[in-house]
Amino acid sequence: MDNLRREVQAAFARQQAGIRPDEARERLLRQALAGARRPNRLLSLAGAVATLLVAGAITVAALLTHGHLRQSPAVPNTVEQALTAGPAAVLGSASDRGFVWLVGDITQPQATGNQGGTITGMRVVVLDWSGKVRYHFDLPHARPGFPTAIQAISPDGSRALLDDGTVVDETGAIIGKLAALAVNGMPANATHWMADNRHVCASFSNEPVAPFVAPQPKGQPNASPTPPEPYTRPDADHSVTLKIFGLDGTVRTVATFAKGPQGVASGPFGDSTSVLACNGTTDLAVVARYHDADTSGGQSSTNMTVSLWAIKLSTGAVVYHQPETRMALGRAFFFGSQNAQLAVEFLWNSKVWGAETDVVLRMPSGQPVPVLDAEPIPDTTGVSADGTRILRRLVDQAHGQTDLELIDASNGHIIRRVVIPTTVGATAVAQPGSSSFMVQVEGYLAYVDRDGGISLLHPDVKLGGAPASVSLPPIAMQN
Repeated sequence: MDNLRREVQAAFARQQAGIRPDEARERLLRQALAGARRPNRLLSLAGAVATLLVAGAITVAALLTHGHLRQSPAVPNTVEQALTAGPAAVLGSASDRGFVWLVGDITQPQATGNQGGTITGMRVVVLDWSGKVRYHFDLPHARPGFPTAIQAISPDGSRALLDDGTVVDETGAIIGKLAALAVNGMPANATHWMADNRHVCASFSNEPVAPFVAPQPKGQPNASPTPPEPYTRPDADHSVTLKIFGLDGTVRTVATFAKGPQGVASGPFGDSTSVLACNGTTDLAVVARYHDADTSGGQSSTNMTVSLWAIKLSTGAVVYHQPETRMALGRAFFFGSQNAQLAVEFLWNSKVWGAETDVVLRMPSGQPVPVLDAEPIPDTTGVSADGTRILRRLVDQAHGQTDLELIDASNGHIIRRVVIPTTVGATAVAQPGSSSFMVQVEGYLAYVDRDGGISLLHPDVKLGGAPASVSLPPIAMQN
């Protein structure tokens, strides 16, 4: 797992340096596929690896490779000047309530060689919404040699679910255990905290899986030919079950949906699922199932599809279903707004090979938000908790700049555009119950309000991707 994480970090570093991101992406996917112990875990692993990249690294790679021409206004000279050139943000009265987690790997340098270090743990720095550091701690080791990872952080940042099912609060103290949600290996995105911060929604694939067969001793050939997995049969069940787990020990099955045969071909890698949003007040959850539809017999999938469902939590009724749609490669997990009114999906881009196209859907209607500034390769950085705002990032390779846009989700109009005089990535966390965000851009942390006001925050921490530093978590982890 350490090697795999190092590959992730190395791929992102290569992308930032402009070194053949397509090669980095292919290498990353090959490592992910080679590292799993059985086929039906591979899709989850590949998706989790993609999610571990600083929100959108693979998209950045595609954008760097496939730029486009457009008119460019005059731009400031630095990232800081660009972020502070316009009106300042108005911090809400609740800026000192609720928390944002910054996370980073703890690395032990190698004694010899230049292969980087060994990841020995995870560091967490907890801020309030004014940017003040409130807590910091290191996550404990659940197993010797395997650093603990985070599955999901509650919207208000008051607790997090770890990969072994442990629940910790914003101080790092253990406050509960959800043993049924423990995962092996790197966490996927099948779990999502509800907006009440006391329950966790989790989705489970019901596809049939063959019993695990121990590999032959070293030097002995494996059985040939390898029998096909039972989930590849045409009549295999690919249904999904949605459950709600409470910190008080309660478990409720909301619904089992998508029952019966898949209706499309099934490749050698099993299904993965994720919960994009789950909100008791709006009585809605949005769930995705990711499916390998590549039957070419290759070592990796080049044809993945996705289905979306909107589920009424009180009754389990399906109120929206998007049938199988070809999705982008290497960007397996989608995300949604806290109130479950918006869902973001990354689909196959038929115009630019190897790239993705992002679509923001209104839920539960499934209608796309009519973003008016059309781009061949858009990248959605975040959606606000109340579903009224969209953060979008556009790379203009011809002019060596990045545009960050705040968009009104009701009509697609741009509220504010900031032009950054270099190619950068961006990550964001949505402020609970509001239209505002905390955004990280190239080592700067900023608060962005609903009207496009931006104010830089100055936490006493080192931001970025280098050793001993921390960053905002991937978009699907805390929202």
